[in-house]
Amino acid sequence: MIVKIAAALWLSLILMLGALPAQGAGAREHLACLVRAYPDFLSSVQGETAVVSHAGEVFLYDEGLGERSFHALLDRADLRAQMSQRYVVEPLTEPPAVNHDPGRLRSNRFFRAMYGVTEDDVRRNVQAVYWAPCNCYLAFNGKSGAAASLRAVGEAVAQNPGLARYLSKPLGSFNWRKVAGTGRMSVHASAAAIDFNLPDGLGRYWRWDGCRQDAVCKYPTAVLENADLKEIVRIFENHGFIWGGKWYHYDAMHFEFRPELVGPRCKG
Repeated sequence: MIVKIAAALWLSLILMLGALPAQGAGAREHLACLVRAYPDFLSSVQGETAVVSHAGEVFLYDEGLGERSFHALLDRADLRAQMSQRYVVEPLTEPPAVNHDPGRLRSNRFFRAMYGVTEDDVRRNVQAVYWAPCNCYLAFNGKSGAAASLRAVGEAVAQNPGLARYLSKPLGSFNWRKVAGTGRMSVHASAAAIDFNLPDGLGRYWRWDGCRQDAVCKYPTAVLENADLKEIVRIFENHGFIWGGKWYHYDAMHFEFRPELVGPRCKG
């Protein structure tokens, strides 16, 4: 009984602080994964401590942030935190665990160095990507293959008109703004994410549903049950994108280029 209680307390502490480490992976494997995922930006791994960009900039795996809470890590994360939550590529059969938001913990310094530090920097890296499902063009970052990957997703989805209707109404990609309700910049500010106006009531977002970050939020299980949406998510994941529907703080409209967590170069 004492052992069970201790285990339960330990699990609760882990969920409160952040997340379980990626299964079976350590610092060296995480760093090697980052280099494989972003070969145009990163050149090498320094042991188990850092990765180095082609420009010579060093990004430490562990910046000594200590045991910060999950919400504190949202505001400032190092690469260790960024890689700490395992993104599962298989369709979810049940809602994510509390605070399990693989991909929401991001090293801002890392991504800004890669995609652009200022709005003007990002704009210089943005490309007009043809999006087949709406026969339109979307603004997306050309660095690290992000724009090319988005174009490939659109071409694959457009092969099935039944799937294309889900993604025919983009809500936005590049937008120099902060995350709603926070002081940190959105990944949309790096032009590396895109949202869609999903049909059939599937475009669910935790803030719009009245959830609070410090309280239990009821996950909309309908977004896990739609077969067409599952196939769309699979296509995105095959091209290095993660889906916000696999977050406890769900954002079913959101797809984000994160090949270090999923995709052909580095499976999560």
